[in-house]
Amino acid sequence: MLKILLIDDDKINNFLNRSVIEKHCGNECVVSEFINPEEAFDFLKACSSTNHENCPDVIFLDINMPEMSGFELLEMMDSENIRFSKSRIFMLSSSLDPHDIEKSKSFETVTDFISKPLDKSKIEKIIASID
Repeated sequence: MLKILLIDDDKINNFLNRSVIEKHCGNECVVSEFINPEEAFDFLKACSSTNHENCPDVIFLDINMPEMSGFELLEMMDSENIRFSKSRIFMLSSSLDPHDIEKSKSFETVTDFISKPLDKSKIEKIIASID
């Protein structure tokens, strides 16, 4: 069972992304979500220090969120040494700013930058890379 975590302050984006993931991943995926990146950080911190079985396999992280940007969340994870050997982090953003794409690449924990919206081919490519 593939555990997928969505971190995006936009409830509509989370709903749409969850729908696409569930449609193309079927019963093979369990999707969780956070609209508040600070709550997501607390979850990831707890997950890393306790039972790794509950840790997400895939994290889709939005960049632009009002409480804390996706980059700030990654920086906090780095400073607290929160890492998951099996998890893959994908920046999922509507930003087309080349600076955001380059900044994503500067984090060794980030697997890739993906432009919103998620679609069938993006989900299938990610799932295939994990198997």
